[in-house]
Amino acid sequence: MIKSLVLTLVVSALTISTVGIVASVHAQEPVKKKKVKAANPQHEFGYRFDSGLKQTPDSIARLDKWFRDAKFGVFIHFGAYSSLEGEYKERGSGHRYSEWIQISGKIPADEYHEVAAKFNPVDFDADAWAGVFKDAGARYVVITSKHHDGFALFESMVSAYNVVDHSAFKRDIIKELSEACHKVGLKFGVYYSQAQDWDEPDAPFIHPRFNGLRTKLHPELADDFKPDMDRYIAKKSLPQVEELVKNYELDLIWFDTPSDMNMERVKLFSNMVRKHRPDCLINSRIIHRGKGKIEAKYLPYYDYVSIGDKEVPTQKLPLYVESPDSVSSSFGFKTKGDHYYHSEKELIHRFVDTVCAGGNYLLNVGPRGDGQLDPEAIRLYQAIGKWSKVNGESIFGAVRSPLAKTPEWGNCSASKDGQTLYLHVFDWPESKAINVDVGDNDVASTVFLENGERLGFTQNNSVFTITLPTKPLNEFDTVIKVSFEKRAVESNNQ
Repeated sequence: MIKSLVLTLVVSALTISTVGIVASVHAQEPVKKKKVKAANPQHEFGYRFDSGLKQTPDSIARLDKWFRDAKFGVFIHFGAYSSLEGEYKERGSGHRYSEWIQISGKIPADEYHEVAAKFNPVDFDADAWAGVFKDAGARYVVITSKHHDGFALFESMVSAYNVVDHSAFKRDIIKELSEACHKVGLKFGVYYSQAQDWDEPDAPFIHPRFNGLRTKLHPELADDFKPDMDRYIAKKSLPQVEELVKNYELDLIWFDTPSDMNMERVKLFSNMVRKHRPDCLINSRIIHRGKGKIEAKYLPYYDYVSIGDKEVPTQKLPLYVESPDSVSSSFGFKTKGDHYYHSEKELIHRFVDTVCAGGNYLLNVGPRGDGQLDPEAIRLYQAIGKWSKVNGESIFGAVRSPLAKTPEWGNCSASKDGQTLYLHVFDWPESKAINVDVGDNDVASTVFLENGERLGFTQNNSVFTITLPTKPLNEFDTVIKVSFEKRAVESNNQ
């Protein structure tokens, strides 16, 4: 914590604006507001994270190798569903996530196999993708190796239902992207759906209400068929995870939707990863849902917490977290049905807020079925890259805000050595001044991080006032670097 340091404004500043969402490039129409559901108290961070939770020493050591400093990663949802763009034979477009089209479109497995067989992303260029992500300022990449549809993007000896053996493409996408990412210095990880697999009748669904779909997807099943999850795990899921950790240079494995997972099953997957790649990070969705309550007994089996889809932490948490966000309302590429893209301003704010709360920001792109990256996603990544090139010091390798409360005008991060605060000003105060109580700490200088221009300030005992110009330097987030004469911020290791 900052020694007696409290942040206030000279006069009431503007509250953080609810940044508008830009309409899809495919349909430039205003987004209709939906009714907001009442908040579920069990989804509140205070309920989900007991204050006494602690990551294990082994997990902390793995995180400290690179993950804590990385801050920004790229998530990729890519597969047979990418070609359908959210609709199949005029069905299924109502689901917000296009990668769920087999469920929303009620596509039988045999019919979906035909979709997968035609999957042919001829324009896929792993080096070009890695270049875009590197220019955006990302430090790591995570791609779907097998999503819930069961179709793998890597060559598998366990199941022929994969991109090499079953599709028209015949190339190992995971291998090519892994090599391209590592070539430019990006860490590389894979998403793997360990529980849900709509191609396997033995696999569970995310919720019992979907159980009736089992016979629609697999009409050949006998009336007395009883699913056996352990049979599915032994036959496909665990052996494919073994293939991934043995055959690919993985820095991270991202599990998801842990339906019917228990301690015994968690140990199978965690031990498999640890056996072959002891430094490979494992996320919490090996056992916990994104908005599920964290149970201390499972902490030895994963390294960090993946919070809810598109959820930004609103408070500092006892465990290191990652926010899985997306450039649009879908994770897979979607042009059919309602969908929208976020604005560059909103994404930068969500990125900064996540880091200032003590976490990493994993921003998703859904590539097109032909293998090209979504042009609007590229534009948004470029905006983040441009901002981070001049403000990255306040993000990469920085630690979370030492302030007790998030300021109305933006947020705050700090340097590891405790001698610098980074004030992220989202909303320019009408007063053109920011007042800071710095206790007995002496301020040495205040500058715009982007260009080094000095800002006027006065210090009267503990009260420190920054004088701001009429307009912000950056339209998205103007960062002010406040340097102290000596250490003023206690390290919080996040």
